[in-house]
Amino acid sequence: MKTLAFLLAILFQAPQAAPPPDVQDALRQLRARLDEHRPTFGATDALTGAKHRFRDWIESRMTGFDQGGDVRALGATLHAALAGAGLLCGDLNDECDWNFLGYVDDVRVSRAGAFLVVVTAVGISCGFDESAYVYTWDGQRWRRVWEHERTSYTPKAYLPQIIHDVQISPPDANGARLVLTLGSQTICGGAFKDIYARAWRLESGDMAGLPAPSAVEGKAAAPTYGPPVLDWTAHANDAYPPIQGRVRPDAVVVGFTAGGQTSGEVHSAIRHFRIERRTATQVDPIASLPRDFIVEWLSAPWDESRTRSESASLEARHGELHRTDGVGDFPEATFRCSGDEDLWQVVTQLYEGPKRYYLVRWQRPYRFAVVDISEKPYADCSVKDSRGETYPNVFDDLR
Repeated sequence: MKTLAFLLAILFQAPQAAPPPDVQDALRQLRARLDEHRPTFGATDALTGAKHRFRDWIESRMTGFDQGGDVRALGATLHAALAGAGLLCGDLNDECDWNFLGYVDDVRVSRAGAFLVVVTAVGISCGFDESAYVYTWDGQRWRRVWEHERTSYTPKAYLPQIIHDVQISPPDANGARLVLTLGSQTICGGAFKDIYARAWRLESGDMAGLPAPSAVEGKAAAPTYGPPVLDWTAHANDAYPPIQGRVRPDAVVVGFTAGGQTSGEVHSAIRHFRIERRTATQVDPIASLPRDFIVEWLSAPWDESRTRSESASLEARHGELHRTDGVGDFPEATFRCSGDEDLWQVVTQLYEGPKRYYLVRWQRPYRFAVVDISEKPYADCSVKDSRGETYPNVFDDLR
């Protein structure tokens, strides 16, 4: 009750300092010129200027926000100011039906350990273009040490995104951390969209704090750090959230729902990346259950699937069964084999084809390999075991 009363007091106190008028002016000018820039959802280089003025205003509101401040209270303060300035669209039927140009969305403020994370959303004709910023406390104020924006406004290069999560790893032995963003293509599109996982390495020196604000410009210099050590994209089902993950100082694990064997259905896929300095290498696993593994094995080219096969003779069977159209199903449950605790049977029936039985080796936690493929069931593979159908918590298991 005390927290609620505090938030209400903030919302109904004296009017909040509004964003500079030029933020709204720049956004409204973009809306008026939408027809000239539809291939980029109405975005031009002017959008970058608006993003930066919006960000700088937020940072000005953080001046009195101390190290232990309440992020919900800060978010409520920003919301009140944006609503008062008319920058939040309240008419989703007529004014902002798929076109949010001229508006912004609420600012999301959260903590990631000792860091402060701010995510902004500036309207475009197809939803919002979101940007993320990370701040560290230098003893007196919050200083920006990392940022991620989309600022290339050409039809091919402009990829506005929804940012679903920003994570910061614990430090490694040298004090370096990874910053991970998980995002997806903005709202236009069908049931399947591009998803993204991007990670940057921040050295201990990068997080020491930025120079003091310039006496001339009144703002700190932009943070400096290298390009992403991981920039991964996939086309996946637009579930909510469409991508989840976990970051450690030396690894990134993401999970998402990809196209499945049954037309219109999906399966769960995993991508695991080892990070060494500024190089990311994909390693196992690619799935967390035998059935999902078979979908991945059939969909991948043989150059990838051969590393997850116990015999080179499986190449011919892979070539015969390799499908990318996602049409087929799993007509039977996954069974464990009684003769070997590591062996499991998965059954598929591809479109207009007979059943195929796959003998899969599953070594804990998530290392899979195809052992054999048959037109008939394997005699000793009929043990019901819930582990073959129950999704585990991969993010906790992969450490």
